Amino acid sequence: MNMPLFGRRRFRASTALALCVAGSAAVASQASEPRVFERVLLLETTSETSASVSLGDIDGNRTLDVILAKGRHWPLVDQVLRNDGKGHFTAEPLSDAPDRTYSAALADLDGDGDLDIVASNDKPDRKLIYLNDGAGHFRVGSTFGAPEWNTRYVTVADVNGDQRPDLIVANRSSNLAAPRPSYVCLNNGAGAFPTCTPLATQSATIVVASDLDGDGKTDLVVPHRDGGQTLIFWNDGSGAFREPPTPLGPPKSQIRAAAAADINGDRVPDVVVGDEREGLFVYMGAGRRTFDAPVARPSAGGAPYSVAIADMNRDAKPDLVVGRQEAVGSVLFNTGGARVPRFTDTPWGDGKGSVYGVAVGDLDGDGWPDIAAARSEAPNAVWFSGAARR
Repeated sequence: MNMPLFGRRRFRASTALALCVAGSAAVASQASEPRVFERVLLLETTSETSASVSLGDIDGNRTLDVILAKGRHWPLVDQVLRNDGKGHFTAEPLSDAPDRTYSAALADLDGDGDLDIVASNDKPDRKLIYLNDGAGHFRVGSTFGAPEWNTRYVTVADVNGDQRPDLIVANRSSNLAAPRPSYVCLNNGAGAFPTCTPLATQSATIVVASDLDGDGKTDLVVPHRDGGQTLIFWNDGSGAFREPPTPLGPPKSQIRAAAAADINGDRVPDVVVGDEREGLFVYMGAGRRTFDAPVARPSAGGAPYSVAIADMNRDAKPDLVVGRQEAVGSVLFNTGGARVPRFTDTPWGDGKGSVYGVAVGDLDGDGWPDIAAARSEAPNAVWFSGAARR
């Protein structure tokens, strides 16, 4: 997975998937161990409507802090949870104003070396840029897009090669007869996004950014959320996507979750999607802008609402972390394979609520990736990695 890191303090740019595959090479020499995710810490006592979670070192103390995006459908106050390095958190509000936040992505937007926050708010709320003072305190720096956009998630990636993160804004329309485009908003170099260009999409709640064809330019997978075609947009290097998009998968899909990474080790990115009706699928990259037929990953139940790709047992193979609707989640451990990887399923979670977002990182300082979950109708929580009983 081609995950750009922004800012001079590169170790701090750990967002929801930043630890996915990046750490695999560093631990390739270590033997893998069976892992389970049984120890849980509830981050709140309430069961509200959260939509995503991001991880990053916001205050420079070399620990991963937690940002909770709250307010799916109904306004709530987003939360910043500071980590003491041992998996204990102190919560504080991101701002005083409640809004309808679906994602709060972390990246060094203005190039000053600390992590800022992009808050993708649904209509009628403004979409906000929060700038970091270096100590993990945030102020609203600017807005982006238009308040009337039905925005769900924002993906942060450098699409024009200027070493500044840009925004790809996923907008939803549940009515196929009234499609709404998603947008690419370019960074002006100072952490503001005054210009946004539409993509020829219809309805999306997530966009995946990855160099899918190996030309060094960040391409976009835009899964269709509401019964239409998923599309891949190819980047010309300037942050423009002028070529006709390539369809991926069936003509009708309802995808809530997606991610991309080289899962089978052939140096070609693969795409994982979670369709709320059909289940979880893996599209293996075949090179030359093509993908093999999708491989289904069976599940005992619960629609896949979120997915992350990470090396969860330190064997240098990317695993899949899946959050579900009102069902126990899965860590699908990658056991290898010549072309299509085999997976073994280890459960995590308590099956309560709907897991709209997952983020992976070492939250208690023991060297093993943990799972942070953003849920609706259940408290947000962390499931810590532990050694399996022998």
